[in-house]
Amino acid sequence: MRLHSRQEVLAGLALFACAVAVGLGFGALGWALFIAMLIWAVRQQWVLGKFTHWAERPLKRLRIGNRALQGASDSLHSALQRSRRRTTKALRQVARFRGVNAALPDAAILIDSEGAITSFNKASAALLHLRRQDIGNNLGALLRHPDAVLLVKKQTPEPAIEIASPFADSQRLELRLVRIGEDQDLILARDVTHLNRLLSMRQDFVANVSHELRTPLTVVVGYLETIKEDAAMDEATMRKLLRKLASPTRRMQALVDDLLMLTRLESSPTPALQDLTPIDIVELVDSVVDEVAGLTSKKHRINRRVQPDLHLLGVEKEMHSACSNLVTNAVKYSPKGGDIDITWAGNGDGARFEVRDQGVGIPAEHLSRLTERFYRVDLAGARVRGGTGLGLAIVKHVLKRHNSQLQVASEVGEGSCFYCHFDAVQLQVHP
Repeated sequence: MRLHSRQEVLAGLALFACAVAVGLGFGALGWALFIAMLIWAVRQQWVLGKFTHWAERPLKRLRIGNRALQGASDSLHSALQRSRRRTTKALRQVARFRGVNAALPDAAILIDSEGAITSFNKASAALLHLRRQDIGNNLGALLRHPDAVLLVKKQTPEPAIEIASPFADSQRLELRLVRIGEDQDLILARDVTHLNRLLSMRQDFVANVSHELRTPLTVVVGYLETIKEDAAMDEATMRKLLRKLASPTRRMQALVDDLLMLTRLESSPTPALQDLTPIDIVELVDSVVDEVAGLTSKKHRINRRVQPDLHLLGVEKEMHSACSNLVTNAVKYSPKGGDIDITWAGNGDGARFEVRDQGVGIPAEHLSRLTERFYRVDLAGARVRGGTGLGLAIVKHVLKRHNSQLQVASEVGEGSCFYCHFDAVQLQVHP
């Protein structure tokens, strides 16, 4: 870098020329040159000192008389400003990345080539119980699982493994290794307990459907083979066998109908309030009671306590199905008869629909699973026959589409109460 520009050299020559002229005029040329050199040196020292002081903290543009240093400082200042802008942009990106990383629902842990933790997000603390003092410790040692140790060491055949959580016996974790550099890896961990439960429920559902269809199909195929093989069968016997085909056929049809309805309820969007129509609960309950009359005996008494002027905004076909399933269940699980009470009445913030029986009751451990598909409670005294095992699942989804939820209260030997609540916005009072 040139310390002196052409103009500064000319200024220096002019200073010395003046010194020579003054020195010759006063007969003191040496002193004049000395003074000129001193002035020149002092100025250069001042300029250099100012530049050096600015260079220690070059945040502002330097204003200096030396054009060479001025140009150098301007170039350095511009380069520094560009670097600061790039650094600021990078810091913002890092901050955004940290924000996204902190918001991730899954645990994300950075480890070095030896498996030691270098950083982790907030979800890691909740899912894997990691603490700040764990930074620097080996992740595999903290998880205390052989497969996790092999994953951290990159010795597993697949980059993802599933293990039981070392902190909760019922929880399952999926760990995935992501290579991001020569000396750094990312471990992603998520809770797959619910996903596994859903997969298990799907497998159970397929198995249950197959089982429910196999029995009536076996009966139908057996009778058809009998008819096919006995060419000399008389008409009376033929009609008798065909009548026996009616029951398994109706059972399969009922199962298929319930499956189709359940699928439609799950896949259809929730109806908007303006799409609902007023349902006369008195007429709905009367219709349901007439339908289930064939299931009841003289020992069953169905009591109706329905507020006649209170109508529900909803989908009548769906609510009819839900009510029918609840009343049918009450009849089936009341083998010794007794009262079955159907109640519909308003309260302070809406209305309540209730079906109460005096049947065998349901043990507490089964209550949370009653609305699962094909879930049945095996009660020795119930002697329940028929049904598809989908009734309460249908009720659950119907009520969900009507912004309500099925509630159950039951005691073994004392009977059960199935009820739900509807908000005031879904009600209409008719004179």
